[in-house]
Amino acid sequence: LSPRCSSRPCALALRGAVQHYAWGKLREASLVAAMAEGQALAGAGLQQGGQEHFAELWLGTHPNGPSAVSSVDEADSAHERSLKRVIDDDPRHWLGEDASQRMDLPYLFKVLSVRQALSIQAHPNKQLAQQLHRQAPEHYPDDNHKPEICIPLGHFEALVGFRPAAEVRKHISEVPELAFLCRAASGQGLDREPDLRELYGTLMRSEAEEVRCQAATLLERLAAKGAERSPEEELICRLAHEYPGDVGMFSVYFLNYVRIGAEERHRFIFCAPDEPHAYLSGDAVECMAMSDNVVRAGLTQKHKDVDALLSMLTYRDDLLADLVGSGERMAPHVVKYAPPVQDFVVYEIDGPVPEGLYLEKAAITTCVGGTFSVQFRPSGIGHISEGGTKHQAELGSSFFSKAAAPLLWMPALLEAAACSSRLIESLWDGVELGCTDLSTELGCNALSVELQVRQDKNIVARFKACHLEVYRMAVSRSMGETLRSGGRNAFI
Repeated sequence: LSPRCSSRPCALALRGAVQHYAWGKLREASLVAAMAEGQALAGAGLQQGGQEHFAELWLGTHPNGPSAVSSVDEADSAHERSLKRVIDDDPRHWLGEDASQRMDLPYLFKVLSVRQALSIQAHPNKQLAQQLHRQAPEHYPDDNHKPEICIPLGHFEALVGFRPAAEVRKHISEVPELAFLCRAASGQGLDREPDLRELYGTLMRSEAEEVRCQAATLLERLAAKGAERSPEEELICRLAHEYPGDVGMFSVYFLNYVRIGAEERHRFIFCAPDEPHAYLSGDAVECMAMSDNVVRAGLTQKHKDVDALLSMLTYRDDLLADLVGSGERMAPHVVKYAPPVQDFVVYEIDGPVPEGLYLEKAAITTCVGGTFSVQFRPSGIGHISEGGTKHQAELGSSFFSKAAAPLLWMPALLEAAACSSRLIESLWDGVELGCTDLSTELGCNALSVELQVRQDKNIVARFKACHLEVYRMAVSRSMGETLRSGGRNAFI
C-alpha cells in the first residue's frame, strides 16, 4: 500500500437504508427492523410507529437508499458520511484496481422481510434496460441490468420461472376459470397447441372485469373444497386476499411454486434477466447488480408495464434447476454463491473462519446472527490479533471493506479465550460441557468474557474431546444468547 493508503482503515462500520414498502413485515416481526436497530448509529432514520412496515435494508451506494459509514476524524470526533462520498474521496484505496474502470460499487446488497407477495416481475437485460430508461426514465431510473440472487434465511416461498408447458396446459384443462381467460389463445384456429407466450400473453392482457368475475368464481369453488385444496390453490386464496381481483393470482398456474424449508440451508434463487418471479413470504439476503429497474405486471399497486414484461420474457420452461439450487462449500464454514454474472459474488459464513477469507474486491459484510469478533487485515493473513481493523459484530452489524482485505471471523467468546490462553487450536476441536453451566465449569462470572482455561488442565483436555457446536451452544446458554445450532452468521 502507498503511505496514503496505509493510514486509512481497512473497513468501516456501515448503516444501511430501510425501505418501508407495504409488503414488508411489521416492526416486531421484521428481521430488517431488528438488523437496522443493531447497526452502527443504531436507530437513525427508523420510524417509531409500531405499525410501520420494514421491508428491505439496503447496503450500498444506490441513490434511492444510500448507506452511511461511521468514522473518526483527526480530532477523534465520530461523524457520519455517505458511503459513496467515502469511495469518491479515495477510490484507489477502496476499490483497488477496479478504480480504473469504475468509481462505484457494481452491486447492491439487501436484507428482505416479506410479509405478503411482491409483484409478478422480471428484470431487464442490459440492452433492454438502456431502451426502457430512454423511453420512460420515470419508471426505469437507470440503464443497467439487474440480475439478482436471493438466499433464504429460513422458510421462504416464491414463484420462479415457467412451469413445463405440458403442466400449464393440464392446469388450463382442469381449471375452467383459467381456461376462460386463456380462451382467445386456444381458439385462434392454429394447427398446433398455443405455446406459453400465447397463453400467458392472453391471460395477462385479459379485461379487468373478466378477471374479477373469474377470480370470484374460482375463489367460491376453492372455498367449497376446504381442506382438499392443493398448495397452489391455498396460495391462490392467499393472493386473492392480498390483491383482490388481480390477474397476477392466475400466474400460480404458469410459474413454479418454490417452497424452501427452514431446514434447507444454503439454498438460493437466482433471478436471471428476463425471467418471471415473485417473492411470496419469508426473510432473505439478496444481492444484485446496481440497479432499481423492475418490470411489473401483476400483484402490485405500482406501475404495471404488461406489454414490456410479456415481450421481454424468454418463456423457457426448463430453467428451474438453474434458477433454484445450493451454494458451494468452498472451505470450512464458508459457502460461496456465484451466479453467472460479473457484478457480484456472495459468501456465507456459518462458523469460525480463523484462517481468514481473502476478499479480492471491495466488500460489504453483514451479520445475521450471533456475536463475533471480525477483523479486516490490510494484506496477508496472520494471527487475528495482528494489525488490521477489528470490530465486534452482532445482529445487524455491517461493514464496508477495501479491496484485497482478508477477513477473519470468530465467535466473540472463543476469540477472548484464545487471547487469554493461547489454546485456539484446542478450541476449534470443541469442548464437552454437557448440561453444566459454563460459568460453573470454568469458575468465571457468566457475564464475563474471560475464560480461565489455563488454570484447569482437565478442562483444557476436554476441549479436545468433542464437537465445536456443543461449545458454542454452551457459551450461548451461559451468556443468555439465542444463537441456534448451526446458525447463519454473516453474508459478504
